[in-house]
Amino acid sequence: MSGERIPGFPEGRNARVRKFCIIITWFTTILSRDSSFISSKLDFQYNINPLLVIMKHPKIVIIGAGSLFFGRKLIWAMNRLEGIRDGHLALVDTDPEHLEGMRKLAEKVRAESGAGHEISASTDFRKALPGADFIILSFSHRNAHYRGVDVQVSARHGIRMCSGDTIGPGGVFRAMREFPKVMEIAAAVEQTCPEAWLINYINPSSVFGIALSRYCKVRNFALCDSLHLPYLHKNYMKMIGLDPEESGEFTMKIAGVNHFTWLLEAQFKGRNVLPDIHEALRTLGAGELPDANAKGLFNRRISAALADVFGAVPVCTAHTKEYLPYFQGHGLHSDEEVVPPLSLFEHENRQGITDQMWREIGEYTSGQRPITEFLEKGSSDHATDVVQAIWNDSGRHLFVNVPNRGTVSNLPSEAILELECEVGREGPRPIPVPEMPIGLRGLQMQIHDTHELTVEAFMQRDRKLLLRALCTDPIVPSMAAARAVLADLYAAEREALEPWIGEEAGPGSEGGRVGTVADTVHQGQTPEGH
Repeated sequence: MSGERIPGFPEGRNARVRKFCIIITWFTTILSRDSSFISSKLDFQYNINPLLVIMKHPKIVIIGAGSLFFGRKLIWAMNRLEGIRDGHLALVDTDPEHLEGMRKLAEKVRAESGAGHEISASTDFRKALPGADFIILSFSHRNAHYRGVDVQVSARHGIRMCSGDTIGPGGVFRAMREFPKVMEIAAAVEQTCPEAWLINYINPSSVFGIALSRYCKVRNFALCDSLHLPYLHKNYMKMIGLDPEESGEFTMKIAGVNHFTWLLEAQFKGRNVLPDIHEALRTLGAGELPDANAKGLFNRRISAALADVFGAVPVCTAHTKEYLPYFQGHGLHSDEEVVPPLSLFEHENRQGITDQMWREIGEYTSGQRPITEFLEKGSSDHATDVVQAIWNDSGRHLFVNVPNRGTVSNLPSEAILELECEVGREGPRPIPVPEMPIGLRGLQMQIHDTHELTVEAFMQRDRKLLLRALCTDPIVPSMAAARAVLADLYAAEREALEPWIGEEAGPGSEGGRVGTVADTVHQGQTPEGH
């Protein structure tokens, strides 16, 4: 037994498992007074997995605890989700004030719920890693500020972004800003807790998914909250007049690069309902008014128009419309397109939402708001559901960004795609889907190539590859635009970027002018934070 590995557990846990088995074996032998039990203890040890899962609880480390869009969800989950509610919540954030606010919130919620989990907090991620089962990356350096810079500077070069964090210059430069810390953490996880799951929850999700799958030795995958089951199914069922309570009879076959995912098949009780979804989007889109934010504007109308052409329905149109050149406002026929050129991401509004969330945190921790309200209004998150599914070995179906490995037969095996997976103790296992339609296949490859080039540019510190990534990007209109936006964004963001990115910036750059733009359009932004 001493040299064997217990199936279903990483190597490093064997010692702990054996000790646990010995104690249980001894205790059970005494109770049973059955000497024959001793002779079967090896079988007992090899079948201990379900009991171990019940007895042990996970340590979950969130790096970027002050990223309120996920941090608050994780605090709620640690008090409500079976299997993880009595584990260890390790909060990490480089902003001491934000970290303290989240620690106070976590402790107040725990006291109210009666959960038994441990809470720790640190500004140093390395101190939180020992013993971790899950490390979730959910940080961003001055998110609203830099997305605003990315969007405004890119627009001056004819590139319009309604989100600005996963494709176009916004996606490339956000990756460049976050990459050093992501890879530093990945290396530390390899050294400190190599048995843990490393989960990326930072945009651009596909870029970091590619990087971690290639250059990180621990188990990892990337997540996005855009396709959260079962809610995704229920929303589409409502759209076509079906009862969401019958969601068990409803199936959707979806695949693609993150934020460029498409519904390839949809069935309800064996009937093809993809045409119903298409027509519902056309009807709803005809009545859409221009009163939404940039990401929400005309999404149904765009979805129907794209389905007309490609025969599949985009399911993340708030982002997908930004991945295509059709809505950039270029060319002689731009005024004949189904929608006007994309509106620009409202970075000031995002900062306002973040500020309001922090005010709410203060109200909860000060007692101005009852903590019971937090528990009643809160809900789980896509990432917490994935963690729970792995820990409980539930086999729940959830969307995860993973290597294709033949799931979409006409896309490369190593491509990182967002796919419906059966999620259990061994991680996410993709469920096969149909081939990607020709046309969409080419667009998928262009986007994946852009992401792949972004990864290799950073890993090799190669500015020429970074320029190639921008020239490959589907919404960059020319090589001249790519060169100009690369130089100008480096000039505007040099304090957050490694110097190799700007090595060739020189004559012809508009760097001086960009500095003025960046300083004037972002007044009031918080200087730091996640």
